[in-house]
Amino acid sequence: MIRNVAILLMGILLGSSLMYYLQGKKIDDYYWEKESLKVELYEATERLKKIQEQHEKLLPAQVKEVSIKIINEEEVFIEPSLRKTIYDLAKELIGQELLALPYPLAYNLLHNRIVENGKKKYQLQVEAIILAETVVFYLRVKKLAEDVVAMIRAAHTNCA
Repeated sequence: MIRNVAILLMGILLGSSLMYYLQGKKIDDYYWEKESLKVELYEATERLKKIQEQHEKLLPAQVKEVSIKIINEEEVFIEPSLRKTIYDLAKELIGQELLALPYPLAYNLLHNRIVENGKKKYQLQVEAIILAETVVFYLRVKKLAEDVVAMIRAAHTNCA
């Protein structure tokens, strides 16, 4: 009986040693394959970054952002909804090719524009524009009185 138990234990030991040897070699192979794939992935991502940088250099510069800076002497507080309304007018410049964007078009986009914010009306005057990947408009905002708005409407209907 002790002999059978000893043979059983020897078989288990021999089997586990053989299994460890065979499986350990495969695990090592898998580990080194995983490490080599990590290196290949790193090299491929670095090549991709270089290619993307070269591609961006070949593309013409585009407008990526529009910023509105309001110069206002009359009222200290400019409503965020007014700023959003002005931004909605200017956001069409995003994605435009920077060198093909005519300065007069950007200027006339907001200059002397009347913007309605709730029941109030404001007139925008462009003080300066910076044309770059971030287009910055420096605007002076004047609140219009109702009689001025009526006069402007009358002038527009006479022209039409």
